[in-house]
Amino acid sequence: MQLTASQKKAYTLIEIEKLMQQTGRSLKNYSDIQLPTANELQELGNRLINEELNYDRDILKEELQNILKNINPEQKKAYDAIMESVDNGHGKQIFVEGRGGTGKTYQWKAVTTKLRSEGKIVLAVASCAIAALLILGGRTAHSRFKIPINITDESICEIKQGTHLAEQLKKTSVIIWDEAPMANKKCFEVLGKSLRDIFRFTNLNINEKPFGGMTVVLGGDFKQILPVVPKGRREHIVSASVKRSYLWNHFEIFKLTKNMRLTYMPNDTKKKKEVNEFAEWILNIGDGKTASDEGDEWIQIPRDLIQDKGNDPRETIVNSIYPNLP
Repeated sequence: MQLTASQKKAYTLIEIEKLMQQTGRSLKNYSDIQLPTANELQELGNRLINEELNYDRDILKEELQNILKNINPEQKKAYDAIMESVDNGHGKQIFVEGRGGTGKTYQWKAVTTKLRSEGKIVLAVASCAIAALLILGGRTAHSRFKIPINITDESICEIKQGTHLAEQLKKTSVIIWDEAPMANKKCFEVLGKSLRDIFRFTNLNINEKPFGGMTVVLGGDFKQILPVVPKGRREHIVSASVKRSYLWNHFEIFKLTKNMRLTYMPNDTKKKKEVNEFAEWILNIGDGKTASDEGDEWIQIPRDLIQDKGNDPRETIVNSIYPNLP
């Protein structure tokens, strides 16, 4: 595990002190030696902080060079904005919007690799577990920030001052939240309140800053899954979206439009055409351009995407999904 310079110093002095105590002596008798502070000792024992610093920085620096060679101009623009906010302590709120295949996950990889190679802490979360698995060190937002399941306007994250999680958040440079449109707006508002509470002793104007002045990056596609509201109608679902939160006005929007999946596909013209047509069809659904003859609420599905049910529909489905199943 890699340690910061202060952690290495504290750890070394602790080991020396143990050896000296065996001979009846102590480092406290040497006034010219600066002993570890209480904060340094606490940080050294903070498992959450140590886990987020447990990356090989040299390997990450090499990996970053390859990532930046393949990043496109749209991704680079968002990347630079995030780095500027972190490096200068601006505490901006940034939303990276893009449909599937435009490189949002690659964007997160660029940011996390850059900051972790510098020994900084990045907390990468997602609204669902599958999306969290795509990000190195990713977790669900509810798990990471202790967000209540049954959330209300009065809810707050279960993070107490002085705990390892609170101290970890104080040392965090940026929070990345993928698939943000899936989460209820109250999740972001609760996290914002909790961060302001955690940072209230470090900044007198903390209540005026969203998320306690921390750089927060959200990402996702509003044409995909929106928050689930039990028994809710369209207006209730839209109202639960992060776009309806008082926090939304603070976000700077960056849009990714280039389909990066086509870029990295083999030189198979036919296959690329099929993937591109499917991507355009999905995009048209989100734009409401695929209405069928049955009306605007119905979607016309291309024939090649429909599976004939055959004599045994269940067997047909199984054979289609698992063609090589014995």
